[in-house]
Amino acid sequence: MKIGLVDVDSRIPNLALMKLSAYHKSIGNEVKMFDPLFDHPERIYSSKVFTATEKYGYYPDCEVIQGGSGFNLGIKLHDGIETMYPDYSLYGIDYAMGFTTRGCTRECGFCIVPRKEGKLHPVADIYQFWNGQERLTIMDNNLAADTEHFKLIVNQILKHKIQTDFNQGLDIRLIDDEKAKLLSKVQLWKGYRFRFAWDSMDLEQEVMRGINTLTKYMKPYKLMFYILIGYDTTEDEDLYRVEMLKSLGIRSFVMPYDRTSEYQRDFARWVNGQVYTTVAWPDYTKKGRGLE
Repeated sequence: MKIGLVDVDSRIPNLALMKLSAYHKSIGNEVKMFDPLFDHPERIYSSKVFTATEKYGYYPDCEVIQGGSGFNLGIKLHDGIETMYPDYSLYGIDYAMGFTTRGCTRECGFCIVPRKEGKLHPVADIYQFWNGQERLTIMDNNLAADTEHFKLIVNQILKHKIQTDFNQGLDIRLIDDEKAKLLSKVQLWKGYRFRFAWDSMDLEQEVMRGINTLTKYMKPYKLMFYILIGYDTTEDEDLYRVEMLKSLGIRSFVMPYDRTSEYQRDFARWVNGQVYTTVAWPDYTKKGRGLE
């Protein structure tokens, strides 16, 4: 059987498609990324991550299976495919990536993870998707919520001296001295930081406590915080969080809740482009709106 794969909107290599590719190759099927100009597959798997992304424009006359959170939260890989070692050759990458837990202990109103994956539960260790690569992406949504599993995974990373990125971030509220000490021993990918989130002003005390704990064992420049704006904070509170972290030597990355908002887009550009390190927000907005 000829299998075509469509990655509609992934910003990083699509793990589900790599597992589908591994499975179908293991049973003798021909697998490739679908090219509408040249390919005539018998079945297509199409994966879409974001609901706001437009649907893929063309499918040939064949069986089409659509999945991913952008299509339907209820469609999942069956266990035999979910546990496959990914086919990294699909994207030509030389690093490993995967989940060791699924779900989350939190129920944040802006996040689909609890609805999609349920409560936090371990599903693997790194050996299910890592096999000697120098670099590793851990994609767990809240690895720190299970202390014993957190220690298992970080100790596996340390044992093999793997350059690692926790790309979905870690929960600053759950960082204690034991976890901070372990993290301080992890070799990060060059250019990456330990990622956390400060989504609401209500979390300020917990954020500051977590930062104080981490900076006992590592320099502040190794930390980065996602800053959600436009959900339940004011513009003044958005600026306060960014400036507070800046004063501590910690980088921010702004996540607009409403990408149609001119303010949210402008504020994200100011912070994410690192303009905020040299130009004050009032001066930036004046220039951006032609008021100078």
